[in-house]
Amino acid sequence: MDGQARYRRWYRRLLDLYPRPYRERFADGMEQTFTDLCRERAGAAGRGHGAFILWIFIETFAGVIRERATDLARLTMTRNATDVFRIVKYLALAAGGLMVAGIATVMVLARGTGEDITGVVAPALLLTILSVVAAVVAAILQGASGRRGDEAGDDLAG
Repeated sequence: MDGQARYRRWYRRLLDLYPRPYRERFADGMEQTFTDLCRERAGAAGRGHGAFILWIFIETFAGVIRERATDLARLTMTRNATDVFRIVKYLALAAGGLMVAGIATVMVLARGTGEDITGVVAPALLLTILSVVAAVVAAILQGASGRRGDEAGDDLAG
């Protein structure tokens, strides 16, 4: 039983890595399930117990990373996403403007020389269009984020 107690202690520490709302809601049940699975595994053939524990720890750690990322995204979306989208919008517009200026410069410099500038202008036009699309999407998300920020709540906290 000493090995199982040690594994349970390690698993409890691993559960402490979850965000607080998630941990408060699910940690006791997860710990109980882990204890039950360990007992079943120990009572069975006894083979592969270390591999089983390793698999559970890896799976739980992946869950911790997933929940931390979700928690971070939730915080970003509710607190400062409007600012992020505004910055993205202006950067995309600036990049598009610089591309237009670059295209115009290349066209003026190549005028009358007979050089084929399609290889330069076509990718620059594509980037300009993508910049405008990114700016429009960021503007839409900025508006949606502003509306959602007023109504946002943490569904795990309550």
